[in-house]
Amino acid sequence: MESFEEFFHSPEPDRDKFLSRLFGIFNEEVVRHWCGCSQASYEDLGRPTLRVPGERRGHTLDFTFRSRETGKVYVAELKCEIEFMGYRYMRLQNGDELRHHSGEAFRKLLLAAKDPKAVEVSVGGKPMAVDGAVLVWGAVTSDGREAVMREYGFADVLSLEVMLGDLRAWAPPGWQKRIERLRRYSNQLFDYLLGTG
Repeated sequence: MESFEEFFHSPEPDRDKFLSRLFGIFNEEVVRHWCGCSQASYEDLGRPTLRVPGERRGHTLDFTFRSRETGKVYVAELKCEIEFMGYRYMRLQNGDELRHHSGEAFRKLLLAAKDPKAVEVSVGGKPMAVDGAVLVWGAVTSDGREAVMREYGFADVLSLEVMLGDLRAWAPPGWQKRIERLRRYSNQLFDYLLGTG
């Protein structure tokens, strides 16, 4: 399987920008389909809303993971910035790549990673106790994974690149059908634009 760099970083910046944005439309689905496979380390329980005590409105993150091995529950967020800033954040190599994320939702993710009891979490409107936080990045080095876990307190750092490899190997029918459907939709759009549809 081609690495993210081999596929997304080509001599054609226009191509890379377009494919990065196109992938961004549905990249959360990669995680959901992966979690739907019994071989995956985690199952997805839905989107969590995080509040600090006394706050009326919280911030919603991408996933709530439950470990299939331990039963522990984690809030999780996906960051997949392939072509952004000249591919600077494509592959997580150290903690520096996280510093430009300064939004309140990401701050709450970091708080949950360090001190899960400091945030109130609900999923589907129901309170849920969590054991920490997990980060999902586009592609990750092993040193980057270890550095970010150590510095920020994440229980785990996962990679879309690895998940895609797993989905290719496991070949779940739902994932294959979804990708074929997206391919059909895209082809219909381009046929329409060319007037050949």
